[in-house]
Amino acid sequence: MDVIAGRDVAIPCGDITLEGLLHLPDGADPFPGIVVCHPHPQYGGDMYNNLVGALVRAALDSGFAALRFNFRGVGESEGTHTGGQAEPDDVQAACAFLAEEPEIDSGRVALAGYSFGAAMALLASADVSPAGLALVSLPTIAGALSPPGGDFPLLLVSGDRDEYSDTAALARLAEAAGEHAQVEIMPGVDHFWAGSDDHLIEVIATFLRTL
Repeated sequence: MDVIAGRDVAIPCGDITLEGLLHLPDGADPFPGIVVCHPHPQYGGDMYNNLVGALVRAALDSGFAALRFNFRGVGESEGTHTGGQAEPDDVQAACAFLAEEPEIDSGRVALAGYSFGAAMALLASADVSPAGLALVSLPTIAGALSPPGGDFPLLLVSGDRDEYSDTAALARLAEAAGEHAQVEIMPGVDHFWAGSDDHLIEVIATFLRTL
């Protein structure tokens, strides 16, 4: 479990409230920001997942504020898990909340997710139009994925041993997304990134510094 200190926040999302943690970097605000989405709750995923923590660390290292949150029905977040039907609404709510925080540059709010969180971030991105979209271990096993509906930088990161995220499918998605998309495939890495957190932090931080 990741335990980076942050400020507890309550995120309004329709008729429910989501719990979150807001992390601010060193320096003077306003900061660019990024919303980080966690992996599948039915497999133990929540905002304290170690890969979510790695994304938060990459953000802070890059001078970005980071908002992590629990999807509906997870932890102290209200509502019920819907298997991905309503969870993109949670992502939109988190992005809107972060953009309204006084420490945040509302014109520079990016979006990231790991596994299930990456899929939800991808689905929400057309409505959010983030400053950039970083998707880690995006699941491709359910079939063809539609590219994000926007002209913003896209980073797809996965491992060559990831049984849920096919590298050829990621390449097709990047090609469909256009010239602003890039794919980074890490050798020897599976879906759970054991022992590879530092490498992921480096890749994500490099991407964020271009936004």
